Amino acid sequence: MMKNSLKIVLYLPLLVGVLISCDKVENPYEQVNTVELDTTLYPGVWQDYVDNEFPDFGQNPNTLVNILIEDYTGHTCISCPKAATEAHAIHNSNPTRVFVASIHVDPGALLGFQSPYTTGPKYTTDHTNPDGIAYGIEFENGFNFLGNPQGTVNRKEKDGKMFDFLGTWQSRTDDIINANDLKVNIQSEFNYYQSTNGGFLHVEAENMTSDVIEMKTVVYVIQDSLVDWQKMPDNSDNEFYVHRDKHLGSIDDNPFGISTFDTDATAGDKVNLDYSYEIPAGLAVSNMHFLIYLYDVDTYEILQVIKQEIE
Repeated sequence: MMKNSLKIVLYLPLLVGVLISCDKVENPYEQVNTVELDTTLYPGVWQDYVDNEFPDFGQNPNTLVNILIEDYTGHTCISCPKAATEAHAIHNSNPTRVFVASIHVDPGALLGFQSPYTTGPKYTTDHTNPDGIAYGIEFENGFNFLGNPQGTVNRKEKDGKMFDFLGTWQSRTDDIINANDLKVNIQSEFNYYQSTNGGFLHVEAENMTSDVIEMKTVVYVIQDSLVDWQKMPDNSDNEFYVHRDKHLGSIDDNPFGISTFDTDATAGDKVNLDYSYEIPAGLAVSNMHFLIYLYDVDTYEILQVIKQEIE
């Protein structure tokens, strides 16, 4: 099993005289709801990391809202390749602001298009994960999640629908980009150590609004690409299909994230979150990235998302 843990801390000056053991750490900020980092992923004396490698985030110059398209898909869904192509095309048209997570689940997590075959050679890979299944259950009713392929665009509701078909994804993306209503900003840094095949993700979130919004932070782990079987629109079986932006779950196995801003937060408030992460066996760090987002707890709307390379 991979070792995943995190800490959430207020953005305050470094404290003097932090207490450290060989594998447990007091983060050098005032702590709120902390969970200990797996310091064994640092190949050295932890105090050196504390002293020299925790980032000192400067002012975030970003003024733009980014987009997360969540493409709910399945490897035996004949309509899903077209949706994946559309999501990738929207990303390619604005690669620094539009990102994709391909989540292998259907409404209610019944897994009609996702279940692996029990005999080979086709469709034996299980592309699902517990976090994705949790979304399938959570969004089954009241969100217009009718089946695969459907998707969300920042989970923003339009015409009474959060989920919609691929023909609306571009216009939904354009609406959010044109409105550019930046309510929260994010910066991040990941320090990776080859010798331990893991490292530490540091995130700074800054509240940019006076609106009353409770926000949580989620970090998706994404596999850039995987060549594997896919049922195609003509009902053929494609052994060499490229599954892009495959959602592997969240960095801390917490699909609905960590509380970051309460409703009494004011514009300019900052919170730091620190995670430790060990790369799962069989995955190449060069073929992975994180998607870090904050969302409105009441509506599930994603307010901002950024991409963080792992290597």
